[in-house]
Amino acid sequence: MSTEVDTDQPAGDEATPSEREPRGFIGRTLDTTLSWVLGSKHASYSWAMFRITYGVIVLIVLAGSWADRQYLWGVGSRFIDPVADNRGYPWFFEAIFIKSNVVVFDVAYYLLAALAVLFVIGWRTRWVAPFLLLFWIGLEVNSTLLTNGGDTIMRVTLLFALFADMTQHWSLDSWLRRRRPRRAAVASSWAPAWAGNLLHNTALVLCLWQILLVYATSALLKFQGLEWKNGTATYYSLVLDVFRPYPWLSQLVTAWDVPVHLLTYATMGLQLLFPVFLVWRPTRIVALIGVTGVHLGIGLFLGLWPFSLAMIAVDFLFVRDETWRWFIGLVRPYLARLRSRLPVGSRPAAVGAPD
Repeated sequence: MSTEVDTDQPAGDEATPSEREPRGFIGRTLDTTLSWVLGSKHASYSWAMFRITYGVIVLIVLAGSWADRQYLWGVGSRFIDPVADNRGYPWFFEAIFIKSNVVVFDVAYYLLAALAVLFVIGWRTRWVAPFLLLFWIGLEVNSTLLTNGGDTIMRVTLLFALFADMTQHWSLDSWLRRRRPRRAAVASSWAPAWAGNLLHNTALVLCLWQILLVYATSALLKFQGLEWKNGTATYYSLVLDVFRPYPWLSQLVTAWDVPVHLLTYATMGLQLLFPVFLVWRPTRIVALIGVTGVHLGIGLFLGLWPFSLAMIAVDFLFVRDETWRWFIGLVRPYLARLRSRLPVGSRPAAVGAPD
């Protein structure tokens, strides 16, 4: 009677299938994670929309407050100093927008507007973004009257975004890189590609984690409020005079109980289940459309457009590049048809493949 011996595996080093599978699963998960983090830069189109939206928010705030800028942040806002000083910001933030000189304050004000324009068009974004964040915080330090939550999310996520590449699409930087490929290659040769991918994707994960914390915390706090639990919170939000840019529109919604209750409970449920909805693509689409609708409603009914646009800008980061390419391909024929109807002299240059 003979006994066959497996010569491919040393004796005493045998592993059962139940011992091998967890080790293989962990190894595959680690490989997939490292490949995702180091392999390429993700959400490149979403980062471009993030950049454009944040720049537009700054311009909206500055333009809307231009006539009263000295009373809101400048020499006429000294009455708010005792409260603003308690926020504990370092002295150099307060030194950016000096309240003792009208001209110096205006120079800083217009410089912030110029930085926002450069941020929108994506020119020298690596250098513009840190100064935009610095000046934006410096302006907010001068007053506590105009905070609405959007400024907080902008400060945090824009800090993370300093390490992301926000100019791969729809930017002057990307256009210059295509025009000067040799110079772009030299500029990017100082560090390995995986290092840039690591910083970019880490910034992405931090921004997504931040917005998940915002939604989860907001939902848990809502469940502790009596008005949210009985479905009337939307009504009380829409009847506040200070948050009624269009009173007739607010009255149209609050005239019936059913829309008020549905909006209240849908908002709570959407925020609480948002992380769960992200797991499956169909529910992720519903969740992103839903939260975008909520933020558009906040901007339209309550007038809090800086907050709404800031949240939408971060929500953009959940959209994959494949989805953006599908959308661009969907609207391109309509844009081409619109371009063909324009007079010959006023037609823009033809758009090639999505950059």
